[in-house]
Amino acid sequence: MSSAAPWLTLIIPAYNEAEGIGGVLDAVLALPGAEAWSVVVVDDGSTDKTPQILAGYGERIRVIRHSASRGYGASLKTGILSTRSENVLFLDADGQHEPRDIPSLVSQLREKECVFTLRPKNAGIPVIRRPGKWLLGKLCNFLANRKIPDINSGLRAGRRNIYMQMLELLPDGFSFSTTSLMYVMRSRYSFVFVPIHCYPRVGTSQVRIVQDGVKTVLLALRLMMLFDPLRAFGYPAILLFAAGFIYQLYIFSVYRLTIVGGALLCMVTGVFLFCFGLLGDQVSSLRKEISSFNHLLLEERESREERDHVG
Repeated sequence: MSSAAPWLTLIIPAYNEAEGIGGVLDAVLALPGAEAWSVVVVDDGSTDKTPQILAGYGERIRVIRHSASRGYGASLKTGILSTRSENVLFLDADGQHEPRDIPSLVSQLREKECVFTLRPKNAGIPVIRRPGKWLLGKLCNFLANRKIPDINSGLRAGRRNIYMQMLELLPDGFSFSTTSLMYVMRSRYSFVFVPIHCYPRVGTSQVRIVQDGVKTVLLALRLMMLFDPLRAFGYPAILLFAAGFIYQLYIFSVYRLTIVGGALLCMVTGVFLFCFGLLGDQVSSLRKEISSFNHLLLEERESREERDHVG
C-alpha cells in the first residue's frame, strides 16, 4: 500500500448511522476528484443496518469494524492507523456536514498543515448543550490565549504525521475533536478555519445529556492539566498569596505583630497551588515527549514494513 498511498484519506466514524451514512457516502463519492482519495469508514460496533449498508458500496470504500463500540475518538484513531496517506480528513456520518464543503478544505490543506471548520453559530447544537459548550469554549480561549471560532466541529483535515504525534494524548470519546484542536493551537503548526454549512443530524443522537455534561467538566479539567497546568494553577495561586499577604500587612499596620490564621492559610495555599502547577507542567511535558517518541517508533516500524513490502 505504501507506493500507492493516496494523498488524502477520508475517515468516517459510524455508530448506528443507518439513516444517514448512505447519503453521506453517496455525496462524498460523487465529488469531483473523489476517485483519487481513499475513503475509510470505521464501523464502531453498530447494531443496526449500518454494516449491511456499508457492504453495498463494495470496493469503493474500505470498511473497518470494531467488534464492540469503543468510542468516537477510538474510531478516528483506528482510521488514522489504517492509512499511510500524507493527509487525513474527518467527516461525521450523521449528515450534519455538507460533503460539498470538502473541496474547500482540500484546497486549504495544500497550503496549511491543519484545516478546521467554522459552523454557523449554534448550528446543530441542542439548546440544552449550549451552556456547557460556552463554558468549554471560554476555557479553550484561555488556554490558547486567543479566541477560537469553533472548538469541536467534526469536519476537519490535517497532516497524518501531526495526528500520529498526538495519538496517545487523544481520548477515545467525543472530546477527541477539542483535544486535537488544542494540541495544534498550542503547537507551531500552521492552521486555518474554513466556514462550512451545518444541518440537523439524521437519525438519533448518541449524546447523553447528563453523562456528557459530566464528561464536559472532566474534559475542561483534563485540558487544563494537559496543555497549561502552570497557567491554570498560577493565577489562582498568585491571587491567593497576594490576598493573604495584603491582609497580613493590614493586620500588622493596625494591630502590630499579630499573625492572622486566615492570611497565613491563603499564602500557604497559594504556594501549594503554584507547586502543583509546576508539577503538572512537568508531567504534561513528559506526556507530550513520550507521545512524540512513540510516534517515531511507529514511523520506524511503518518504514520497515514498507521496505519489506517493496522487497
